[in-house]
Amino acid sequence: MSTFMTLPDDWPSVHGSWDEIRHGYHAGDKDGTVRACARRLDTTTPGSDGDPVLFWTLGLLTLAPYVAFGPPGPGVEDEVVAVLSRVVRRDDGGMCAHGWHPYEADVDDVIERLPAYLEVLSSPVDQALDDLLSEDLLPEDHVDEFDGKPEPANLSGPEILARWRCPRTAPGFARAALDYLGAEPSTERDGSSGVSR
Repeated sequence: MSTFMTLPDDWPSVHGSWDEIRHGYHAGDKDGTVRACARRLDTTTPGSDGDPVLFWTLGLLTLAPYVAFGPPGPGVEDEVVAVLSRVVRRDDGGMCAHGWHPYEADVDDVIERLPAYLEVLSSPVDQALDDLLSEDLLPEDHVDEFDGKPEPANLSGPEILARWRCPRTAPGFARAALDYLGAEPSTERDGSSGVSR
């Protein structure tokens, strides 16, 4: 069955762990969960239709508050920054057909509504796109604040979906996570971090 975005079968449980860490009540191995997400992202090959790079990038974005203020154990932040930096470097800066992308919405609002968005993004492609509303893939406040502008307020659900699937979206969310961490993307291929705190 083809879906809009590839997600692991147990994504609700995986996301639930991330959310518990974000809210500070995860009883398990927080650092292990962060490292597992970073490693999954690092070993995911981008480029195929619906690849899971975006899912794991959103995971590190969700975990960024813990990584920034947790405090995490030694080396966790450096590993996260290195992996996010590699995702950022995948964006060649070229133009795409989209004037707007989901990472331009308020990141905290996106994280808050992420389970609902993932539910839509993991839906079968053959579902009726005509019924897809912009609110299904964007915070409603974000849509409202752009009232009267060409994007994203006037985009249909399928048009917003196309922007979620754009190759520039994962690097955009990776940049947002690095911003949250107060880090610049590392430029080294050896994984050295650009943590600027």
